[in-house]
This record gives sequence, C-alpha cells and structure tokens, in this order.
Amino acid sequence: MNTRLLFLCMLLLTGSYILQATENVQDSSWKSSGTLGANLTQVSLTNWSGGGQNTIAITGLFNYAFSHKTESGIWENSLDLGYGMTKLADKDFRKSDDKIILISKYGYKATENLSYAALLDFRTQIDKGYSYDAKTDSATKISNLLAPANLLVGLGATYKPVDYLTITLAPLANRLLIVADKDLQNGSLGTDSGKAIKSDLGVQMNATFKKELMTNIGLESKLVVFAPYALISQQLINWNTMLNLKVNDYINASFALDVIYDPRVVITRDDGSKGPSTQIRNVIGIGFGYKF
Repeated sequence: MNTRLLFLCMLLLTGSYILQATENVQDSSWKSSGTLGANLTQVSLTNWSGGGQNTIAITGLFNYAFSHKTESGIWENSLDLGYGMTKLADKDFRKSDDKIILISKYGYKATENLSYAALLDFRTQIDKGYSYDAKTDSATKISNLLAPANLLVGLGATYKPVDYLTITLAPLANRLLIVADKDLQNGSLGTDSGKAIKSDLGVQMNATFKKELMTNIGLESKLVVFAPYALISQQLINWNTMLNLKVNDYINASFALDVIYDPRVVITRDDGSKGPSTQIRNVIGIGFGYKF
C-alpha cells in the first residue's frame, strides 16, 4: 500500500519537474506538451435503500511528449504513465490501472512528407497485478514490473501527410518479450516455460493521431502492430487512446482506452476458459488536471 501511494506521489512530482523544465526551454527547435492529472472518487452510503457499497478510487495520469526538429530530421518522444487504485467496501486497495509506455523515434528527411525512421517502443508496469477468484476472493499474481515487458525496435520509413497524423512502417523490426519474475515464467505471458526472454524478428506498423479537436478538447491515439515473420498471422496489437477535456486551468475530464491483443498470452476468462483474448481497459476521470 505504501509503495503504491509513493508511486502516485512520484508520478505527480515527476510531472511537476517536467513542467518547470518545459517553461525554461527557449530553443524553438524543441517542442513539448503534456497532461498531468489526478482523479479521486468516493462513494459513501448510509442506510441507502438502493443498496451499494462504499468505494474509494484514486487515479493518476501523466502524458508528456517532446520533439527536436532540424533541417535534416526530427526526433520525437513520448512518455505515458498511469496508476490507479480502488477500495471496495472493507477490502484492501486493489490496482485498477498501471502502465509505463515510452516511445522514441528518429526520422531522417527524404521528402516533404516522407522520412527514413528508427523507432523504439517500450511497455511495462510498475506494480504487481493480481486476478481474484469470484467465489473465494483469493489472489493470484499474474504480472509484475518487467513481467511482462515489451521492447520493440525497428527500421523503416515514416509518412506524415498532415501535422496531426504519422504512419511508420518498419519491415526490419524485433520484439523482445521480457518476463523477469521467475514466478511468472510458466509460459502464460508468451515466453517459453522457464525462460525470461523471447525474441522475434518481424514487421512493425505504428500510427499516431494527435489533434486538438476543438477548443480545450484534445485527442491522442497510438496504434502499434507487430507481426513476427515466423508466424505472420499472429499479430501483437497495442492501441492506446487518450481524450482530454479541459474545464479550466486546473479541472479537467479524461478518458483513457487501452486495447491489447497478444496471441501468445494466455488469459483466464470470466467463464473459466483459457486462451488468447482481447484485453480492454478504460479509465474515466474528472479531477485535477493541467495541460501544458
């Protein structure tokens, strides 16, 4: 519990530090933007005829992007952090959101809208994740820091027809799947049983859409698809979308949607069956927020 609260504090402090650093940047070749938010929800019931349970939910979100543009090319980077906890009735706090996504790309200009590209995509989480038995409420560890972690690197080309849309195709790409927790090296997260790392050579496609739809409403969506050459039909898909609605300088509403499909990850479904499944997570929050 203390570790989780510490991470939430670190997330907010990191955002504050970057905010200060951003204000000091004077070089016009550098551009940066981001969103820092913290949402708190509480439901307290006393003699409520409609039923229900007392609930507390805390979520922190941080998104930051910066780029450096020269005559010959552009270096683009983004960091997405999210962590949330929920407490239902007399149960302990349980994790409801947890992500670390770091993306970096360099493009060497070939034409006005086309560039040669080198890219890196890293994804993991900060805390242990558990599944809970519907009947006994017993907890089973299913994930951890660097378990899993996905590192994608690739070489290819980027097409940018407009400022808010970027598409990259990397025919030479490698996915490194990491499962650092020995307790989880049973094959359920995609590596061979007893192994911590699995490497695949394949093709990768990235698409990024980032635009202010109207005043104080911004949308950012990122899609990553990786297909290993050995099994080209088994595609790994990561799709992350964030919608921010700014009420004023300090209050905003946000909607985050994460969709993952990995054919090598074994999921225990609600009906008890096991196998590859589409993983969906969404976080809706209204609270403190600052867009910069």
